[in-house]
Amino acid sequence: MIAGKHIIIECEGEHAHLSEQDLESILSRAADAAGASILASHFHRFGPRQGVTGVLVLAESHITVHTWPEYNYAAFDVFMCGVCEPDRAVEIIITAAKTIKVKTNTIIRGTPTTIGESNTLSTGLPIPEYLQTNANQEHRLNEQEQL
Repeated sequence: MIAGKHIIIECEGEHAHLSEQDLESILSRAADAAGASILASHFHRFGPRQGVTGVLVLAESHITVHTWPEYNYAAFDVFMCGVCEPDRAVEIIITAAKTIKVKTNTIIRGTPTTIGESNTLSTGLPIPEYLQTNANQEHRLNEQEQL
């Protein structure tokens, strides 16, 4: 079973200092660019000069953001299934603000054992092309790499 593509984006720079309204606008544009359907959104600032947490609930899963302005750091989560194009959402997010450093990690969610064996899911539906070209790899992080 393939659940979808999950992309983690870590940004050092301006993304960490954006307002709730700016972040909601960016994530909404990202969802639209990916072809996703927004069901709900909620954004919250924890206080003056403090971070923001926000979520877009999508018919196809979610996009989230958490910022730490005191560390000049923002973390985004893009998880989509179906015929969406999550890489387009990532491009919108990354280019929306100036950053010093951006790191992305991609995970194919689900049990990808059928990838390579067949181009269809057990339901008979085709596996989206973006899922056919990626495979999860197990990585063990050393103590310093773990957050």
